[in-house]
Amino acid sequence: MSNRLENNKVASRYAKALFESTVESGETNQVASDLNAVSSLFEQVPLLLSFLENPGVSQNEKLQLVQQQIGQSASPWLNRLLKLLVENNRAAILPQLAAQFVTLINQHENTAQAEVVSATELEEELRSRIRKTLEETFGFSRVDLQNRVDPGLLGGVIVKIQDQVIDGSYVGRLEELRKQISKL
Repeated sequence: MSNRLENNKVASRYAKALFESTVESGETNQVASDLNAVSSLFEQVPLLLSFLENPGVSQNEKLQLVQQQIGQSASPWLNRLLKLLVENNRAAILPQLAAQFVTLINQHENTAQAEVVSATELEEELRSRIRKTLEETFGFSRVDLQNRVDPGLLGGVIVKIQDQVIDGSYVGRLEELRKQISKL
């Protein structure tokens, strides 16, 4: 089994345990925000993760660094999680754990994240219409939209929600037309 697949399984177990605990305490959204912040920190400062994964660094030094860099501003849940991850040499799974935690929240709240790629920034009215259409089409109680601008689209939009991509861009339509013509 690949290391990444194994890490996904382990991250899933940690995320599920953390989610179930935080749902009971009502602190799920705060923990999700903290997890996101720490995952971003690991992405911005890759040396931090390298330090935590280094077998030559004592566990005590790793725990000290985590407490100094993250501990004061994070929730008690996240502090306990980070301590557990460091003690079990699992700090590397934190980004996967954070993503799976958000997935569990979305499932619990019947919400989804969607990305809308457009040639220009979308006006709020259009965002609202797209959001409402996605909620009705997919049966979600809420869809959170992120708009990413890609001037190469020329016009139209590409919507990514869960594992689906809806290509309504001019470039996508032209590509589809090209494929149909080539079949003739």
